[in-house]
Amino acid sequence: MKKVKILVVEDEFITGADLQRRLQKAGFDVPVVVDTGKKAISMAGEVRPDLVLMDITLKEEMTGITAAKEISRQYRIPVIFLTAHSDEATVDQAILSEPFGYLIKPVDDRALKTTIQMALFKHTMELRVRESEERYRTMAGLVDESIYVIGHDLTILYINQCAASIFGQSPESIIGKALPDVLPDEAGTVLAGALGEVISAGKPFRNTRMFTFPHGQLWLDTSLIPFGTQGDEITSVLGISRDITGRVFLEKEMEKQGITRIEKNMEQFQVLNDQIRNPLQIIAALTTLDNGQNTQKILAQIAVIDDLVTQLDKGWVESEKVRSFLLRHYRHGENLDST
Repeated sequence: MKKVKILVVEDEFITGADLQRRLQKAGFDVPVVVDTGKKAISMAGEVRPDLVLMDITLKEEMTGITAAKEISRQYRIPVIFLTAHSDEATVDQAILSEPFGYLIKPVDDRALKTTIQMALFKHTMELRVRESEERYRTMAGLVDESIYVIGHDLTILYINQCAASIFGQSPESIIGKALPDVLPDEAGTVLAGALGEVISAGKPFRNTRMFTFPHGQLWLDTSLIPFGTQGDEITSVLGISRDITGRVFLEKEMEKQGITRIEKNMEQFQVLNDQIRNPLQIIAALTTLDNGQNTQKILAQIAVIDDLVTQLDKGWVESEKVRSFLLRHYRHGENLDST
């Protein structure tokens, strides 16, 4: 099994050599001990240790705290602070640099090993969380749906490229801004109200409506879900907005075409009604004048056809009621009675 590699940064030669010996005896790999912050940063990049044991007070101007921040920024290597001072000011400064442990000299072997193991475990967990977050951020950036996270104070904590493109901006230029500073008045007011409901009630929210943005109008199907929590309080909300503008316009166009088709069919029926009744009247008149042996049979069949047309007339009346309803409520087509 590969040994854990530790970089020791200690400006006291004897103390540094003693730490190296004790760590190696405990089963760790300690390839080098350095005594300044600059050397620590350089060696961290060269050796790539699994952990740095850093003395806070070092030679030269750079402190161990400054060096630790740079090592963490450049290489994401966990740092444990080692100091002979336990005053509150020193501790506060060290905490601000987010170390993975803090040891007061002199350190006994058990505390040293336990702190190192805890720091390595914590670092491993943080790496997994970070990798998972980056994976999901990458996925969110690729989808063609608007995804965003908004804090309880209406600060935009995250927004993907699709959502940012609605405003013609990059995600980086929007993250950190307040929601009212980014969204138009109407959309900002609606979303802020919905966010308040989700945060107070702790329940998801969904709404579909049209919003007006600088570049035009969009129909958005929006879902808001409680996301971050602190104790019993919801601290952030995850939002997913789907642009359904094309679908809405298509449905409206299909609806319009369907009503137009009904109107055309009804117009054709009116014409067909006249075309049937007129020949029937002529046939009935000629048959009566001729008064042949089949006159009664022909008149009987004419009566059957006339009855069918009468039933179609009743259907026309009912269809006209439907048509008037559609015209009144959907505003499509023309009023045939006005022509």
